[in-house]
Amino acid sequence: MSCVTRQTTVSHYDVLQVARTATLEEIRRSYQALVLLHHPDKQRKANQTAAANDESDTFIRIDEAWKTLRDDRSRRIYDAELMQQTEEYFVNEVLTEADFERDDEESCNFHTCRCGGYYILPDEGPISETIYVSCDECSLIVQVNPPPKH
Repeated sequence: MSCVTRQTTVSHYDVLQVARTATLEEIRRSYQALVLLHHPDKQRKANQTAAANDESDTFIRIDEAWKTLRDDRSRRIYDAELMQQTEEYFVNEVLTEADFERDDEESCNFHTCRCGGYYILPDEGPISETIYVSCDECSLIVQVNPPPKH
């Protein structure tokens, strides 16, 4: 196993001000409270400045976060993608894109983890650089390398 360090970014969990382990009900309550604060219709009509545009952008981020985290499958895919951005983790196995199966119904590529969960590749097209994918059920991480250049 090898140790890898990655840069963090603002996550949907940060936007909704909940922990990554939050239940759907906790996420829903936070979403509803934030929508009341940031919905464009709740802002003063006279305040049509850059601050109003910032509120609109904030509302859009809140809505996008809710739409992703409210659905169990999209949340698991998002969590797997988010894991690629964590500070430090250990690589359990090295794979290539060819080691993944295609699920056309769900429109994703997956590899079964030894725990029974799945490593789900982000839908960004062919792998062009090394990425790290976490299992959607346990803490194991795999490194996915691009195909060798000929």
